[in-house]
Amino acid sequence: MRTPIASFTSIVLALALGSGCKPQVQPEPPAPAPAPEPEPEPEPEPEPVAERVYPEPPPPTAPKSVDFPAVDQFQLDNGLVVYVVENHEVPVVSSTLVVRAGQMDDAIIADLTATMLGEGTKARSKAKIDEAIEFVGGALGEASSTHNSFVYTRTLAKDLKLGLTLLSDQIMNPLFPEDALTKTKNRVKTGLSMSAGNPGHLAATLFNMVAYPEGHPYGTPDPTPAEVDAITVADLQDFHETFYRANNAYLVLSGDITAEDAKPLVERTLGRWKSTTKRRLPGNPLNRFKDYAVPSELTVHLVDRPGSAQAEIMIGNLALARNHKDWPALQVANAILGGSATGRLFLDIREQRGLAYNVGSALDEGQAPGTFYISTRTRNASTGEMLAGLFDHLGRMRKELPTDEEVEGAKARMVGKFPLELETAEQIAAKVRAAITYGLPSDYWAGYRDSVASITAEQVQEAARKYMHPIPHVVIVGEAAAIESQIQEVLPKATIKVYGTDLQPKG
Repeated sequence: MRTPIASFTSIVLALALGSGCKPQVQPEPPAPAPAPEPEPEPEPEPEPVAERVYPEPPPPTAPKSVDFPAVDQFQLDNGLVVYVVENHEVPVVSSTLVVRAGQMDDAIIADLTATMLGEGTKARSKAKIDEAIEFVGGALGEASSTHNSFVYTRTLAKDLKLGLTLLSDQIMNPLFPEDALTKTKNRVKTGLSMSAGNPGHLAATLFNMVAYPEGHPYGTPDPTPAEVDAITVADLQDFHETFYRANNAYLVLSGDITAEDAKPLVERTLGRWKSTTKRRLPGNPLNRFKDYAVPSELTVHLVDRPGSAQAEIMIGNLALARNHKDWPALQVANAILGGSATGRLFLDIREQRGLAYNVGSALDEGQAPGTFYISTRTRNASTGEMLAGLFDHLGRMRKELPTDEEVEGAKARMVGKFPLELETAEQIAAKVRAAITYGLPSDYWAGYRDSVASITAEQVQEAARKYMHPIPHVVIVGEAAAIESQIQEVLPKATIKVYGTDLQPKG
């Protein structure tokens, strides 16, 4: 490829030098060099910018007074008590009928009974009920919880009669069709199967099982598929016949309604609901349990879940019932420890040490003593460090007086968010239901903020000392082979009890 270039160069030279008849062209003198450009003036040094000073935010103002609204009530001849919470901002009324029986009475049957109320009545099919409530843009639903079962509806105020008519029909005349029960049980079993693979669910279930006395309604294991399959329509009918009675229930109406206007509507729709005698109504199952104990020796309950990359951890103990006088002080203590992203656990365990994405502490409410617990998850390799950190924080809460800044900050957050929990009629109705469920004084919510604001650092430490026990229950779900040695190193005096994922002890 270089040859053509060389030939072309030779031809050009021959043409330029070989002709004698043409005068040679004299080369032009080189152009004079340009004068050098002057050196640019150096740019002046920038003057230092003064550091911007931000003013301190203004101190928080005193919380504005919040008056918990008055709750009107009346009672029908059949014993049904009705609570009315007025809120006339929007023309909507929410109605919740609460039956004083729930999963603590029978974990499977209570849930299936409530769910099956929506599957049709002796007067209306499920399709007809759904069509009627959807036609007016309303909602109708059923549910159960630990202590109660519910049927609730939400309609425009002008459609309240329809809402109460459908609600009362479900409460008084459920059909419990066999085919719908079969489908419902299949959904329950699917949910149980999914929960069995969830380490957080396994940890919470086992934690309650070891914290409460054997057979306690708050500490029951999940039902097995066989137990679900064994439920019959007759079981639901018997539960409904026993507990779904007017004098074992109450109705909360919240929204654009007055007690005066509500009474004739409620009498027309629920006045025929039958009541029961005290003899036929079973007592509260919690009454069988009088003594609650905390551990005297440290035991780590380890659920072996092979292949887990993380360890799910719960640490805690039985604390106190929701209506106990120490509840507000323990709430403040919990807020300081781990009740939010400003708590000690979050700021240290997550922000400083990077041991977990999320960590916190909580209180479970109950008619009987609820629980205090810390929950988190961490990498297998950092399980020991996590345990050491959590026990250190528990010890500090018990032994050290919290700072005034911590106490005042926790109280300010609790007091400040309380009005946000009273913005709608539904929220206020929920407070009414909580007061009834847990046996709180009638003026509890009216004085709640004052009771929180009066708590001292000494009361917080005393609550932590009494209800955050030095020997807690410890539950860990993870790969035993990867974390057991770390547990032994950090908690050398602890007994390690190993379980399978069915929460049955191994060995």
